[in-house]
Amino acid sequence: MTTGWGPPRFVRVYGGWIALVTAVVIATALGAGFLLPREYESSATVLVESRVRANTTPVAPDMGTEKQLAQSGLVLGPAAKLLLTTEDDLLDGLSVSVAPDANVLTFRYRHGSAAEAQRRAEVLSGAYVKFRNAEEAAAPTATQHAVLVTGATAPGDPVSHPIVIYLGAGLIAGLLLGVGTALLRDKMSDRVRGSDDFARISGVPVLATVPRLPAKPDDPRALLLQPMSPAAESFRYLRSRLQPLLRGTGVVLVTSAEEGEGRTMTAANLAVVVAQAGHDVVLIDGDLRNPRLHQVFDRNSPVGLSGVLGGRHSVEEGLVPTAVPGLTLLPAGPLPGNAGDLLYGDRLRWVLDVARAHADVVILDSPAVLSVSDSITLAAAADHVLLVGNHRRTTRTAVARMLAELNDVARGGMSTVLLDVPRGDGGPAPQGPAPQGLAPQGQPPVARPAPMPAPMPAASRGLAASLADFPTAGMRANNWEPPLPPATFEPPLREPMPTLYRTPYGDN
Repeated sequence: MTTGWGPPRFVRVYGGWIALVTAVVIATALGAGFLLPREYESSATVLVESRVRANTTPVAPDMGTEKQLAQSGLVLGPAAKLLLTTEDDLLDGLSVSVAPDANVLTFRYRHGSAAEAQRRAEVLSGAYVKFRNAEEAAAPTATQHAVLVTGATAPGDPVSHPIVIYLGAGLIAGLLLGVGTALLRDKMSDRVRGSDDFARISGVPVLATVPRLPAKPDDPRALLLQPMSPAAESFRYLRSRLQPLLRGTGVVLVTSAEEGEGRTMTAANLAVVVAQAGHDVVLIDGDLRNPRLHQVFDRNSPVGLSGVLGGRHSVEEGLVPTAVPGLTLLPAGPLPGNAGDLLYGDRLRWVLDVARAHADVVILDSPAVLSVSDSITLAAAADHVLLVGNHRRTTRTAVARMLAELNDVARGGMSTVLLDVPRGDGGPAPQGPAPQGLAPQGQPPVARPAPMPAPMPAASRGLAASLADFPTAGMRANNWEPPLPPATFEPPLREPMPTLYRTPYGDN
């Protein structure tokens, strides 16, 4: 299933951010409402009636016009002189309303002082009555007359601010600000946005997308999923897509641009599913600086890859069996101080050739490309490079830099796999024509063959002879020698391991 970048994915990625911004704005609006100064309100009522004259028809007052007059300078000017203030100051706390179906004006005034609110309401309502009646005295033909019905009332409790208004305003403003900042973050984000984006940037096909694996806090070393789970099926699909790209016994290098993107988890699970298909697999931990595979499979060796590359041990001494039939592990071994020097040269290629001699597929884990130069050396010796991307962590800039480093050395071609894809952003596998070897959708998977017998001793397969014939003089870089193994060292045994593995202390 391909991954895109539509509104549902935008909400899924930035929904938490939008909710956080909205909550902060609502809290700010509510806090501002509670922190506003306390105000008191006083009101006065004025009746505007028609003037009745002989031989004339009464004219009903236009209350809209009267309301405008009550808030004009004709009323505010005289009132401001009496109160020793300005018209703008008076107008700030004044509100005039018209009673429905009645010729009544209500003067309301709000002020921080109860006494001043009552005083100003009284003066303003009186100024209006005086203006209206003065016009009548000056013009005998005037048709309106004003009467103060209710004087300014004494304010009671402070006016309460409606929380609903601040809540609604905060919600609207918060959503607008949250969506706006999320769009800005998205525009400025350098993160890969799905398999289509990953394929476009890398220029190579995305063989599979792997959904996010749930955490298991009580056992960070391994993760057990159902055999038919989306994650398990994703690695089977990756196995089928990768098979046509290899010719004969191939060496697949699994690497990523930066640390923590899941390359070790990919290498381990890919090795397991290939072995479950009935193939002999050698899994090599080529990360001599920060190895993890020995912890994933709970198998270690005092020799390992570092001991073999140092020239003091044979490959057969470094290989250890795992609980998965057909899967053999060559762990990193003791950590050397010259990892880059050990990997450089012809001895690495010879070790891979020896591994090819008794395996159908060799899978090689490596450090991140942008961390150290070891991955460049390993990529030059591999038949195919599988680039691991992480939906949550991989950036476009890192992918471009990784490709610039690998393009000149990856002689066998490259492909990609995208991990940690949300359930809604990608299924067990991308859309498209099924590659060779993939079972049609809906059919049960091919049954695993009966467990294979334990691997034959390496000496019987010619490994010891190959090692003996190889000239090891001068191959011990900087005279580094691995420590001698304990006399009673025996690989620990345990029950068969699950289908899927997660690396300890975070994926590499």
